[in-house]
Amino acid sequence: MNSTENHSFKGHMAIERFFDGELMPLASRLRSSEPGLFLTTIDPSAESYYIKRTKRTMSKADFEVAACVDGAEFARRLSVHWNACGCQSLASSIGKIADAVRVDEHDSADVSPFVYVMF
Repeated sequence: MNSTENHSFKGHMAIERFFDGELMPLASRLRSSEPGLFLTTIDPSAESYYIKRTKRTMSKADFEVAACVDGAEFARRLSVHWNACGCQSLASSIGKIADAVRVDEHDSADVSPFVYVMF
């Protein structure tokens, strides 16, 4: 059985509702309102597609991401980021999904399912 066809995992219904009820309608609206999200042809008037970055090196802070306490905090951070980018925020729904699929860590002798073990 294909792992993507497993419908018994925690949060499956929340993800399905998000995909069908919010993500697909948003994609349809974007397709109808914008001619294309990606370039499909070469623009002969463009001098270059290269973007010169103002920040050229990464710092330690670029690799440090504070953990979120719960889905609500995750949603708040996503919303702030997307609003700053001028994007429609789907953060509330994604925060709910994060809560639905969250797995609390527990202390045990078992190896976490998120760790790949080689023998």
